[in-house]
This record gives sequence, C-alpha cells and structure tokens, in this order.
Amino acid sequence: MTQFQALDSQELIHLSVPRVWELLTDWVAAPKWMPGVDSMEAEQLTSLGTVLDYRSGFHERQLLISELVDEKAITLTSGGGDISVHYRYALAGESAQTRVRLTIKVEAAKKLRNEVGDLLAAIAGSEADTLKSLRAYAEAAP
Repeated sequence: MTQFQALDSQELIHLSVPRVWELLTDWVAAPKWMPGVDSMEAEQLTSLGTVLDYRSGFHERQLLISELVDEKAITLTSGGGDISVHYRYALAGESAQTRVRLTIKVEAAKKLRNEVGDLLAAIAGSEADTLKSLRAYAEAAP
C-alpha cells in the first residue's frame, strides 16, 4: 500500500479543547459541519473501533474510528481493501482556544497509485472548508 496526502489544514477555534472535542465527536450533529453528510450515528459510544453509519445523498456509508486519543486526536477511516481514506483530526490547546488540524490521507494498493490523482483532487476540493465549517458551528453552538 502507498500513502498519499490529500489535505492538511488548520483552524483556530475560540473554545477550549474539551468543548471542541465534545462538539467534534457529537456524531448526530456532524451534518451541521461535515461536507456531504446528511445524517450520522454511532453504533456505540465513541471508542476505538466504533462504526459511524452515515448517509450522503442516497448512499449509506460507514466510517471506523481507527485512532482515538481522548481530547487530542481521532482518525476516521473509510473504505478498505485496495483503497482507504483516513481523516485525522488533531486538537491542541492555545490559551483558551483550540487549534484543530485535519490531515486526510489516501492509502491505495500499488497497482492503483497512478489512478489516485483524481481522488486526491476531489477530496481536497470537497474538504477544503471542513474546519471553517467546524469552527462556525462550534462557535455558534449553545
């Protein structure tokens, strides 16, 4: 498998790390800030290995929590087999604020390495404003 980076972005949210973490992992509210997600629910409490079921248009899909360090980092993984996408959110406190970094990596079988360019561009385009949306949602949340 070969790994490719599709996106690396950061945003400063004017809330504490625990509050940003709470909002980030409120899966039912994810459609308010996650692009292309119409609904989402977790099959169990947020923990390593939890499956998140979500709807995007007419498609039902799943994300797996593949990395979890409470209030510090979470990685959501989609796909599997020949290609998978890893969405990693990392949180760091800065005074009473939180810097959130989103890194999206695509892992593809070597036989597909010449074909991932379009996928990387599509992900970068669709996810470019994800953290801005998270910030707007978080700072407006009650």
